[in-house]
Amino acid sequence: MAGSLVPAAALAQAEDADRAYITGWDELASASHVSDGMERSRDGSPIFTGPMGAQAVSYNGYQYVVYYTGRDRTVDREEASSRVVVARRQLGAFGWQRATLQNYEVTSDDAHNRQTIGISEGDGVIHISFDHHNRPQMNYAATAVGVATNPSSVEWDDNVFTYAENLGGDASERLNVTYPDFTPFPGGNLLVYFRSGGSTGGEMRVARYDSETGSWGQVRNISSRRGTFEGEETTRGPYLAEGMQVGGDGSLHAAWLFRERPCDFTTSSRSEIFCNHGLFYARSEDEGRTWLRADGTVIADTEAGEVMSIDNLGGPVFDVPKGLGPSNPSITSTIDTASDEMHVLLRHLPGPGANGTAYFHYLGQPDGTWTQNRTDFDGNNASLTVVGDRLYAFVGRDRGQIYYAERSDNFRRWRRLDIEVGERGKFDPSGGFITWDLSMLESGRATMLWHRDPESNGVSSPLQVFDISFE
Repeated sequence: MAGSLVPAAALAQAEDADRAYITGWDELASASHVSDGMERSRDGSPIFTGPMGAQAVSYNGYQYVVYYTGRDRTVDREEASSRVVVARRQLGAFGWQRATLQNYEVTSDDAHNRQTIGISEGDGVIHISFDHHNRPQMNYAATAVGVATNPSSVEWDDNVFTYAENLGGDASERLNVTYPDFTPFPGGNLLVYFRSGGSTGGEMRVARYDSETGSWGQVRNISSRRGTFEGEETTRGPYLAEGMQVGGDGSLHAAWLFRERPCDFTTSSRSEIFCNHGLFYARSEDEGRTWLRADGTVIADTEAGEVMSIDNLGGPVFDVPKGLGPSNPSITSTIDTASDEMHVLLRHLPGPGANGTAYFHYLGQPDGTWTQNRTDFDGNNASLTVVGDRLYAFVGRDRGQIYYAERSDNFRRWRRLDIEVGERGKFDPSGGFITWDLSMLESGRATMLWHRDPESNGVSSPLQVFDISFE
């Protein structure tokens, strides 16, 4: 099923666009896996339910989408599974080709076990990782060299990807992987970030893929879960703001929250977000070996066995205490590769005892100073990106909306850019799980991936793709 709503038009840059509109859509999968939440249920109540979503990246005229197939709920749980699929198409068309990963079945029912995809542009290898929530080994697969560089010459079938635990390294090593994320370096290499361990006892780890040798380097631990907080020796885990960000010069930038253990806010009326606090920031100018504070002070040299911890970070760059409930599902970041400014969106209460939360925009300057500004838009899981002098927030998860702010007013005023459909309609999706492919935004294009709500808990549901243009 595919639809084209308007004729193809000359693409405008999103930098000064005043409209966004759907140019076409398709149903990529009639049934994609929806978690019933029973894997981590408590007292028979499901936890981490909902659509598993999809992740996409575009490169060299093609788009690649990784997702899970549907699951048969009529058979015993032990017999039910899904498969990992990577679909591709030429940009601007909906002629999908699909490659199903061999030798791996998704048996988990945990909505945190989502996918990630990245491309090492130096050698044209496509990398995927999937199905983790504190899993001992990393699930990983990759193509051969040149697949993304010369896509038209590749037969897209079930043999395209090869599965390898732990990035092809020692499969017996326990990495305890959660939230892996790929980030490309400007020179063609690739970074993978993940949290090792749980939410209150986790550590940040990174590894670098070298496109010249076609291999992954050592998985490097860059943070410690231990340290003293509020006078007590405790443990904590990091919630990074949508992975690592890479500057135009190849520098790495990380912004995150910590979740403390123990925490005195986990009551029936307050969730675990009231164990979170921040905002923390660090950067590296040597691909993750040495880490610096915002003011340039060295925090840790990981090659010398040092790591970042709450004891040596020098405090948060902006104090967001536990009582404000900073939300780990609603923290995201991007870096302006032209100005080296770091942008972070974080949802939390505006003050102790406030009735509702709001998104706050935190802006970090290259000189180490940070400012805060309250926004006036709603939503969850917004993806941030900079195009020229415009900062975009693409709201995802259960709502698909586009907002932007501009440098001319110091990013203080946020405007909504409605998504048009047809001649007079507005496209305002809600429910399910929405993600975005923003790889082509500078060319005036974006893709929304909408995994629809199920008819009932755990029942597989459609995964749809919408192409959006800007002018």
